[in-house]
Amino acid sequence: MQRMMLGGTAALLLSVAWLVRPACGAEALPTDYELVSHTDATLAAWWLKPEEKRFDEIGWVDGLIAARRLSAERGRPLFLFTMDGRVNTGRC
Repeated sequence: MQRMMLGGTAALLLSVAWLVRPACGAEALPTDYELVSHTDATLAAWWLKPEEKRFDEIGWVDGLIAARRLSAERGRPLFLFTMDGRVNTGRC
């Protein structure tokens, strides 16, 4: 989570620095497309890779009834996780 936050912050700072650069005597402002592609590339380099997001490998179900049915079918325990927020962002 810390790496993801750091990556987003770094991408934002790099994008701002890229925009401010012309005021310091450099060439003209970048086009919208250039700015978006530069920011996307920076975020892609810092964003978590699929192998770093083990949380996404969990077989989640969206309801208690489906979870109980799967638990009974497979003879496995049921783990109940409740939260308020967006857990896939790392913030519950």
